[in-house]
Amino acid sequence: MDAIFQHHPDFKVKTLNPVKTFDKTGKASIEGGDVLIAREDIILIGKGDRTTSQGIDSIIEYAKTMEGVQHIIVQELPKVPESFIHLDMTFTFLDKDKCMIFEPLIVNATRHLTIHITVDGNKVASIREEKNILSALRSLGMDLEPVLCGGNHDIRVMEREQWQSGANFVALEPGKVIGYARNVYTIEEMSNHGFEIITAKDIAKGVRDLNDYEKAVVTIKGNELSRGGGGARCMTMPVNRDKVNW
Repeated sequence: MDAIFQHHPDFKVKTLNPVKTFDKTGKASIEGGDVLIAREDIILIGKGDRTTSQGIDSIIEYAKTMEGVQHIIVQELPKVPESFIHLDMTFTFLDKDKCMIFEPLIVNATRHLTIHITVDGNKVASIREEKNILSALRSLGMDLEPVLCGGNHDIRVMEREQWQSGANFVALEPGKVIGYARNVYTIEEMSNHGFEIITAKDIAKGVRDLNDYEKAVVTIKGNELSRGGGGARCMTMPVNRDKVNW
């Protein structure tokens, strides 16, 4: 959690830990897999087993210390199965205008709310329910094209690949990401959206160069890694990111 907020250049934070600084209950918990920085003024947070409502409250209090209007979009996550442990198991960014989603939850779920909290100055200006994350981001000027985990297939394929961390990608830069090769329908869907498919082995051997491609997904085998739970983003801690110009 420290790394996400201390080292992200879009957040004017140097040594601040939101939970330690703002939680007065002793019950706050936030895990990095539940936090995605959409833009310098937009944070996405998953609320589930690992990130508590008190943890989200501490982020709200932190946002009150920032300049300008801040938006916190909270996505409720199912308690079971374990594959929904973090938001990044159902939603990750692929490019400036594309994201990977597990459609049954992110778009079609009716039992799990999406809440948009607006913080202006030192107060909460509004709290409202949104249809889903995509519509909430669209209302803020981020119109993202969703790429479907499991592809446009039946629910069983989607669920199987989501269980295998099929929605969990980490971006090297906008349009260039890393994920598991074993999720073949997800990778095929990315190819359909213009991503060049490159194996990690070819990158390591120097056979392929990422600089030659505008959009690419680097695939790693990860058969044993996925059995332990989690994907490429789960195993990565970005400590510094250049600001993205939208």
